[in-house]
Amino acid sequence: MSNSQSESGIFVPKGYVVFDLEITDPDGYEAYRLDGQSTTRAFGGRVLSGEPAPRGIVEQLEGNWATKRLVTNEFPTVEIARAWYHSDQYQAAAHKRQETSVGRVLLVGGWNRPW
Repeated sequence: MSNSQSESGIFVPKGYVVFDLEITDPDGYEAYRLDGQSTTRAFGGRVLSGEPAPRGIVEQLEGNWATKRLVTNEFPTVEIARAWYHSDQYQAAAHKRQETSVGRVLLVGGWNRPW
């Protein structure tokens, strides 16, 4: 059975947590980044974009999107992504992020199978 299906055969989408940030304190953000990545790994996730901090590559191709830094974390399921975000471990790290950056955070369900 593939990772994209539950035992009942129902499609289970991966979970993505997307951060759209402007870093106001690069040194402080570095401490958050290390803690955030550690908690991401502890929940079976990985960082897909946003490296290296605080630079990363964000290129506007269409529309008015004034983002400075876009970070995407991938988790095996939406439920795991949600549990990670609300966990005590990540919320301790999130406090550091909130002190060193401003922005938005989204939870997105995504494809976990070939088109």
